[in-house]
Amino acid sequence: MNCGEVRNLAPLYFSGELAEESRRDFVAHLSECAACAREIREQELLDARLSRAFAQELPDTAQLEQSVRRQMASERPAHRWRLAAGAMAAAAVLGGFLLFTHTPRAYADAARDHQAEVIDNQPRHWRTQSAEIGALTLQVGLSFDQAASLAPAGYTLECAKFCGIDRHRTLHLVYSNGVRKVSVYVSPHAASRSEIRLATVASEGIASFETGRFTGMVVTAGTAAQCEAFARWTEARL
Repeated sequence: MNCGEVRNLAPLYFSGELAEESRRDFVAHLSECAACAREIREQELLDARLSRAFAQELPDTAQLEQSVRRQMASERPAHRWRLAAGAMAAAAVLGGFLLFTHTPRAYADAARDHQAEVIDNQPRHWRTQSAEIGALTLQVGLSFDQAASLAPAGYTLECAKFCGIDRHRTLHLVYSNGVRKVSVYVSPHAASRSEIRLATVASEGIASFETGRFTGMVVTAGTAAQCEAFARWTEARL
């Protein structure tokens, strides 16, 4: 394995997706190449700092939201818009994010994965044929037709593969409308249903949700409104 291959495979190494033989070759190269070993260590330190930064900057605002919802339910309709505005302002003060069931690392992993694999188009073993994609979707409890329907009209399911998000094996689906590509991450997860939560990591917009059967995340370089609209469509069909 050479230095170029190590750089290309680094995201898979960090997410735990490398096959055992490739991982052995990867580690063997690091033991012989001081430059690559130093670069990988720097990336690991950056990842750790990023996770700590998110943990510090993104407080859990569940209690705030529950309090506001109780007030909205008890107030007259004329006052609800003001309460909603107050809730949004408070959320902005608390960091601009509402993260409940997802960890900061999951958001960072999804944003990095979308950038590397979809935007930068780094080499990956994507499945592009319907039968191949269907074989992957069945592993998370979805048919190919269900997976294809997770995007709004105008978008087409282009490819799929498994990746590691927050150290969990997650199905990565990529949809395109010819102008914009959107990543949808899906994994089976029995949990309470949750509303869509929005986040921004670097330039990527992220929307996450729980359906009761699945954990879902949508990542796109589009606007927050576009990301949320896409996520609402996806959530309704999972």
